[in-house]
Amino acid sequence: MKQLLIPVPWKPLDIWFIGDLQWAGHKQGGTALSYLQQTIKDALAAEREGRDVRFIGMGDYTDFASPSNRARLKSANLYDTATDIIDHKAEELTEEIGEYLKPTRGKWLGLVEGHHLHELKDGTTTDMRLCAMLEAQFLGTTGLINLTFARGMSRIPVVVWFHHGVGNGQTGYYPLARLEKVAAVWEGVDIFAMGHTTKKAVEWTNKPFPRWNVKSKSADHDISHRKVTLLGTGGYSKYYIEGAMQGRIPRGGYAEQRMLAPAIIGSPVVHIRPRRSGVGKEDHISVDITAEG
Repeated sequence: MKQLLIPVPWKPLDIWFIGDLQWAGHKQGGTALSYLQQTIKDALAAEREGRDVRFIGMGDYTDFASPSNRARLKSANLYDTATDIIDHKAEELTEEIGEYLKPTRGKWLGLVEGHHLHELKDGTTTDMRLCAMLEAQFLGTTGLINLTFARGMSRIPVVVWFHHGVGNGQTGYYPLARLEKVAAVWEGVDIFAMGHTTKKAVEWTNKPFPRWNVKSKSADHDISHRKVTLLGTGGYSKYYIEGAMQGRIPRGGYAEQRMLAPAIIGSPVVHIRPRRSGVGKEDHISVDITAEG
């Protein structure tokens, strides 16, 4: 886990969650590139309209290689030349998907790793290489970011927790059910997000807390709440491809063979709007958090 404290301007902020691209090259055809390009186009259009636009990376940017594949490669005791060739191909795939993400360079809050990546001989990973290409911070397994809106002396934080995700629930609400358990043990977090399942879903829940008036002898205490956003971040991996081949054999991929439900293509976006209002001599600040996808 890596924690970041990031000051952001007092203006509307859009956060786009991008992951589960599972890029395997132009010939493979399993990544919905047109949808990815449209997502980036929509995000940058919002930026031109005056909103602050940032991205968060949710893992599985390429489809090479799964944890079990990496374990087998490590146990194969390959010659250096074979390792170099595999490294080169993994870097090539990373560079290819990096080119499609190039318009987002410098706009990332951070990227976490997924299950599909390659560990290079120099001790880095393809996810780390992608971060360098995008001028983004690599956050490892879990990201925890405090976005602090500031205006004058006023400060208000929005905290985002995100992880690639685990599990294999096939229902649309699986990521929400998983995140409900995570949210139950964390305090002070406004947004929880996970990928992996390629399910795009959003749910809000309230976490009440008491507010005690220690300056008053009267019983004018009250109860407030923190609205918590739970988010399944979708993906761009096409499960069913017309004319899919493996070599010369007409054969679908992993998802089709296992009769999995089609992935929900696309990315959700979280809208954060800082608000400031005065009541008498008091200055009240708050944020409004909504999501769509």
